[in-house]
Amino acid sequence: MNKYTDKQIEDTLNLIDSTILNCEKIQPKLKEGTPQFSLTRNRIKALYISKALVTNQEHNFTQEELLKSVDQVTSIIRKSEKAMINAKEGTGTYTRLKKIIDAMTIALSYIQDAIK
Repeated sequence: MNKYTDKQIEDTLNLIDSTILNCEKIQPKLKEGTPQFSLTRNRIKALYISKALVTNQEHNFTQEELLKSVDQVTSIIRKSEKAMINAKEGTGTYTRLKKIIDAMTIALSYIQDAIK
C-alpha cells in the first residue's frame, strides 16, 4: 500500500526532475575539484536515486549509495527549512521552499525504506 497520494508522487517527481535539470545546467559552470562541483555531482546522483525509488524502477544501489543519498536529501531539506525562516508565509518563496521540503521528505522516506 502506498502511503502517498498520486498527486504527492507526481509533485515529488516534478520537483526532482526540475532540481536535476537545474543542477545539470549549473554543473558545467563549476570548476571540477571544487566543493561546489562535488556537492552538485553528489546531489544529482542522489536525486536520480530518489527518482528511481519513487517510480519503483529496477535498481541495484549499494548501501553506501543509499546512505550518501540520505545525506544529500537531508541537506536539501535542512537548507530549505533554514531559508524558509526568512520567507513570509504566503509568498512565492515560502511556497517554493515548502514544496521542496515536502517533496524531499517523500524522497527521503523512499530511500530509508530501500535501506531497510
